[in-house]
Amino acid sequence: MGSGYEKSASDLFRILNSVATEKAEEQYQQEMTEELQKAANDIHYGNAHAGIHVTVNRMCSVPDDLVKAYQSVAPPLLRASKRLQKTIAPLLKEESEGGKLKNLQFGKRLDTRALHHEDGTFFTRTRLPSEEQKLAVGLLIDESGSMSSSDRITYARMTAIVLYDFCQSLQIPVTIYGHTTPDCEAGVTLYSYAEFDSIDTSDRYRLMDMSARNGNRDGAALRYVAEHLSKRPENQKLLIIISDGQPADYGYSGTEAEADLRGIKKEYSKKGIILFAAAIGFDKENIKRIYQDGFLDITKLEELPKNMALLVKQYLK
Repeated sequence: MGSGYEKSASDLFRILNSVATEKAEEQYQQEMTEELQKAANDIHYGNAHAGIHVTVNRMCSVPDDLVKAYQSVAPPLLRASKRLQKTIAPLLKEESEGGKLKNLQFGKRLDTRALHHEDGTFFTRTRLPSEEQKLAVGLLIDESGSMSSSDRITYARMTAIVLYDFCQSLQIPVTIYGHTTPDCEAGVTLYSYAEFDSIDTSDRYRLMDMSARNGNRDGAALRYVAEHLSKRPENQKLLIIISDGQPADYGYSGTEAEADLRGIKKEYSKKGIILFAAAIGFDKENIKRIYQDGFLDITKLEELPKNMALLVKQYLK
């Protein structure tokens, strides 16, 4: 008579559907990587990077070991993110819903119940719900070999996890890249960990692949991410660099490299991009000289994730 099992068809359909979904997601990620590479090829990086090739890497599918690694370290970092979110979420909710603003020093509508205020705050104004997108965030992390010292790359990875969750939870568009140089030749290798338009939920796991690698040709990497960010429609665009030292690549170092970075910072500030460099190594004076008013001295590495989230929060007000 058989067992009478009636769900064999639905079991097969579920598995086939899962396989099809995974295949479609991989294809989408491959197409995205090709688009990112085309964008990289179309950018003019300047004379300091003449003949240099920029390669964009992005995982099409995330291996289980990265998922497990994320799940093992993420809980305390996500709790830190949630605590930071609580301080800003009411502010964002109030702005999105609109409402009546009271106790203003200037305005067209007089609040007769506030005439006793001695500081002149007699006016009210009705604020309409805000539908405009205010802020987009880019994070660029130095993955040079020296980042292995003093757990710098580990703290950078922790920062990326906190910042990604913070932005995602508050619906702030965010992109996260790492950069280094190829073996034995001049060039730039970029790693796309989180993208503005990613449709899967695996970007958080991609962050676990961040590691200390080779050299750092900062200028070309910075220009790529700045260009990527400049295409966003948000009113404010914040680009954060985490680095432990000066640029170091074949034919790209010293005063020439510094001048290139200062020029890029100035160029994109005119396009509305606010740039900060978080210095986490022993080369802070040189990084300060390069980025000037965009320099952030991170003395305690354990405070790096919180400080970067607070920096984003500052531009949400």
